[in-house]
Amino acid sequence: MKTLAALFTAASLLAAASSAVAADWLPGRSRAVTYEDSADPSAPVVSYAYGPRARATLGGDLAFVSLPGRRMDLRLGGSALVAFENARGARVVPEQTLESVVALGAAWAFPGAANPLSRTLGTLELAVTLGNRSAHRVSAFELGDRIHTTDVPFGAGGSYLGVELAARSLARSPLVLTPRLGFRLFTNLFPDLVGQRVASDVVADELREGAEFMDFLELDMRWIQNPRVQPLFGLYTDAIFPHDDSAHRRWLGRFLLGVAFPGTAFELTPFVDGELGHGQGLLVNRSEARLGAGVRLDAR
Repeated sequence: MKTLAALFTAASLLAAASSAVAADWLPGRSRAVTYEDSADPSAPVVSYAYGPRARATLGGDLAFVSLPGRRMDLRLGGSALVAFENARGARVVPEQTLESVVALGAAWAFPGAANPLSRTLGTLELAVTLGNRSAHRVSAFELGDRIHTTDVPFGAGGSYLGVELAARSLARSPLVLTPRLGFRLFTNLFPDLVGQRVASDVVADELREGAEFMDFLELDMRWIQNPRVQPLFGLYTDAIFPHDDSAHRRWLGRFLLGVAFPGTAFELTPFVDGELGHGQGLLVNRSEARLGAGVRLDAR
């Protein structure tokens, strides 16, 4: 909590230094470059998909306060996600896993109107977050997967410091591009960086952290020529670097193809998606090729 308070204090001081005007409370989403087009399986949206197993997510992001400035806008807020996924195929009582993600942080957006670089590229945004990922079983069942020494424990979750750099191209063209690059540094990484391997092991065990580092890269595209019907396509890839040297790195590639129907309060997006690589939460050690379909609902 002290670290989080320090983060928010530093963000507020930076906003004041940029000659911020009056604060706007609960202005909407926690990011200027939003997640509604994201192919990230942990994007904070509401969705339901099937193929070959059912997966439902309940998520959202909210800015607590926005501090606009002459050259940058600051948002303090957070996001949360709860995802349920069948561990096996459909049954009378499906065996389900649960993954939760909670993050709080600050995002600095540099709009095109105020910055020469952004004037060409569109909106640029830098975000720093403190978050936690956790993985659980919904009921007391066993996954049935064999346990290997190469497995990443605890669903590759834990507490982390996140850094993201995102951009959104100018709406002068019907095609809007949204690239995003991010890193998650888990708590056990920091003692390991200074050679304290034993302390890093203790932190990993006590905080149930199976991963030490994670990076991800995505590119989302949306055709906005028609305000009522907007096709979109997203590509996402990530890599999980485990804490345990004997565990294997996990990789994921994913695409999402859909058609968004924007409304005044919500946006409905039927989609098809496919992925190759690791699963989510307790299924992180499964390597699968999956093709599915679903629907996504996002608050505007």
